[in-house]
Amino acid sequence: MSIDAVKTQTGARPDLAALPANGTVNYIGSLIYPIFRVFGKAGTYYYQALQADSTATTSRTVGAAPTAVTITESSGSFSATEQIKRYKIPYEAVPLLGGVEKADEVGGKAAKRSVLNALETAQLAELVDASGTSITSAIQDGIIDAADRLHRYDGRTAFVCNIGQYRWLIQQTEIRNMLVRTFGGLDAVSSLSITPAAFKSMLQTLFMVDDVLVADDKFWPYTYRTTAAVCKLPPQGRDNMSFLSDVELGRTMVYWPKDENEGLEINSFADDDIRANVYDAISWFSLEEFNDGAKALLTINTSGSTTAGA
Repeated sequence: MSIDAVKTQTGARPDLAALPANGTVNYIGSLIYPIFRVFGKAGTYYYQALQADSTATTSRTVGAAPTAVTITESSGSFSATEQIKRYKIPYEAVPLLGGVEKADEVGGKAAKRSVLNALETAQLAELVDASGTSITSAIQDGIIDAADRLHRYDGRTAFVCNIGQYRWLIQQTEIRNMLVRTFGGLDAVSSLSITPAAFKSMLQTLFMVDDVLVADDKFWPYTYRTTAAVCKLPPQGRDNMSFLSDVELGRTMVYWPKDENEGLEINSFADDDIRANVYDAISWFSLEEFNDGAKALLTINTSGSTTAGA
């Protein structure tokens, strides 16, 4: 076997950074805290905080100026932390994988997946950071009430849970009865065979939310595995700078100095010392929550998921 025939190229690999990392994992964190590109690893950002409503004046003296309430921006600071992971593929394994091109895909995807997993874990930990108010005895009313508390914040309302909580939900008598009525008198067993997409659409209607997001158990904070959330998602189609004028939940500040990558960088090189091709994925990000009132945390079951991620 010629060593040159199994060596990868040296340098940045935007082609590998653009590959889908894992089609089976449902990443939802960047829907809740969208990526906001920054050109430094640390800095100051400005955002709009919720302004308390002021009572309208009904007894102004003629000719006197009305009392003004000043609206000004709030600010915070971010510091993007490095997330890096390295994988290697021995030279002798390259032919077994189908050649250098296929080996590059395997190594690049593995490295990228580790960095994306770190991002998802951090985003969900930012969202679910405390115990929730129990709604196990009145699920629908509890979620609707939580959504109503968020009405002054901008964006679409979403119910967010993990897979274990989702499975718990669909087994509850309250939800199963609603499901049976919704789908035209199906028996309970048949109703549970409805596709997840259709079921989620039904939950959107029942819970009076715009979206239902189900996260992979692997990334949900284990301490709060029984806690779900109702939160505001930034409005679709808006400028990514909308948080300067609108009262939104938060953003993921990602240090992203290059135009050609996707918020992370992958590099590859051949290491003759260890006789392997090496793949590095690296990203820098900081989770920033502007208005924690734009989310409500809810406890929906008592056992939670114990699913262990691979």
